[in-house]
Amino acid sequence: MGASTGSGFSDEDDVVMSDINVTPLVDVVLVLLIVFMITVPAIVASAPIKVDLPTSGSVAPASELPPITVSVRRSDDGKVQIFMNDRQTNDAELKKLVEDLGLARDDQRVNLAADRGIAYGEVIRVMDLLHGLGLKKIAVDTKHVQ
Repeated sequence: MGASTGSGFSDEDDVVMSDINVTPLVDVVLVLLIVFMITVPAIVASAPIKVDLPTSGSVAPASELPPITVSVRRSDDGKVQIFMNDRQTNDAELKKLVEDLGLARDDQRVNLAADRGIAYGEVIRVMDLLHGLGLKKIAVDTKHVQ
């Protein structure tokens, strides 16, 4: 039946706490983990692996492969025409030419030239056709304006 003397602490509360509070430690460790997870991929990607490659005279490097030129134009009667390296072709013949010549390589470049008056959808259709044949590096030709 004693009354409280003001501070609210009793003699039993004067015991020294010997436990370590690990919450701040866990917070710091998680922050460091996040920092390393973000920085390590950037460091690894920027450091290229140095490999001493052997030489070969039988296969041309990717930079020496001549690009294919595919042109799309409208004929005088209004039909869309496709040319591959100055040879008129259609979708089926273009597919056969690419397969027969072994041009469907990941490193084969294609320069796509289209007349200004060709509809955007026609150009995209030809690009989809080339992409479907395995030609992934397609560049669109434009005139340089000075």
